[in-house]
Amino acid sequence: MCGIIGLITNNIDSINITYKIYELLFNLQHRGQDSFGIVTYNNKTENVFCQKNQGLVDNNVEKIDFSKSNMGIGHVRYPTHGNNTINEIQPFTCYFNNIGISLVHNGNIYNVDDIRLFLNNYNYNFNSTSDSEVILILFYHFIKNDLSELDNDLSKLDNDLIIKSIYNIYDLCKGSFSIILMIHGYGIIAVRDKYGIRPFVYNKFYNSVEFSSETIGLTEDSNYQNVENGEVIIVDNYLNISKYRLYNEILKPCIFEYIYFSRQESYINDVLVYDFRHNVGEEIASDIDIDIINDIDIVVPVPLTSIISASAIAHKINKPLKHVIQKNRYTHRTFINKEDEIIKNIKKIKIIKSLVKGKNLLLVDDSIVRGNTSKYIINLLRDAGANKIYFACCSPPIKYPNYYGICLYKNSELIANNKSIEEVCEYLNLDKLYYLSLEKTCNVLKKLNPKLVDFELSVFTGNYV
Repeated sequence: MCGIIGLITNNIDSINITYKIYELLFNLQHRGQDSFGIVTYNNKTENVFCQKNQGLVDNNVEKIDFSKSNMGIGHVRYPTHGNNTINEIQPFTCYFNNIGISLVHNGNIYNVDDIRLFLNNYNYNFNSTSDSEVILILFYHFIKNDLSELDNDLSKLDNDLIIKSIYNIYDLCKGSFSIILMIHGYGIIAVRDKYGIRPFVYNKFYNSVEFSSETIGLTEDSNYQNVENGEVIIVDNYLNISKYRLYNEILKPCIFEYIYFSRQESYINDVLVYDFRHNVGEEIASDIDIDIINDIDIVVPVPLTSIISASAIAHKINKPLKHVIQKNRYTHRTFINKEDEIIKNIKKIKIIKSLVKGKNLLLVDDSIVRGNTSKYIINLLRDAGANKIYFACCSPPIKYPNYYGICLYKNSELIANNKSIEEVCEYLNLDKLYYLSLEKTCNVLKKLNPKLVDFELSVFTGNYV
């Protein structure tokens, strides 16, 4: 899971592309906090600007060159494959003669080693361990012969040549991908995998086109459109938009986008994330035994993604909502960190003890993955004098690895993989644990958008698309 942005304009005097990418990447910061990068191109001067830094977007604003450009792409990174060094920071760029091609990618290619072996036969050099760089070189490999015939005249570049190369990406790359390719001086290409596992949207204005991982990453979302699964969209310098639906598989979005990853203000496949989280709260509230409801004194959300669900639960069972858990706002999101970083960040959680002592709590969280954060918080609440602690988990048990962009690759990492619900409850030192069923989770989405009939559910079922 990462965040990607692409912008192109036919009026560089009205839009500062570099600043706009910076602004929109900031809105996608929740999707990746390890690094960010921007590449822009000016058709008139042929200047290329590239900025890559580790850390948060806002921490590096003084290093950004806000000179004018007419196209650009940006990326915030959450590492799911390869190392975490400066070499892995996107966008990636390669050149054929004087023609530059840049790429940003959200997702994960799980057969990347096989593709590397294929490309090694043609003596390509890799500068990183990233699967995203492999996609770029793959595209370059299949289009370079066509580029060689253009004699650096991109006006001769035909969309059919681009589509032919992208077909090979679909054919060879197994996994999830939302991709923005930028051919310097030509235009921007958006590609979404055939199942649409990762979200992807765009918007056209009178003098620009924007692409983003989420609607929150667009300037405004009132007229957004989805990049459909299996679709390729090409936008040239004149903002002519060409669409090609290469595959017509059933859309299977990652359900974790709704549970945790995406911002509550975003529409993901035409579902407002806020509505999903509110409705799953109402659903799990209906599962809580009446004797336990009568025993609960307060409902306690684990910040931040469970607040909406916890509010819905509190309203439905008629119990007060108390924000007794306070998280330092300057820490990273714990789920998307690796285990050693999770331990470091959860220690920056504090409890308002006076609201807890002697109370029976219903603790609410969006999910339980490894159990580290949950166990730490429960221990803090016990130490603060909580009497009984019940737990409502607003997702099904996470039992299996993920290969589509979530950093969960080992069964041993997952608390529910080899434990029953009762054993998880005992391990976490809870009085009662409720998981939302997979059926109810899916039904919430189907009601919010009847066009959604299937989902990528591998972390719950072990079945992979």
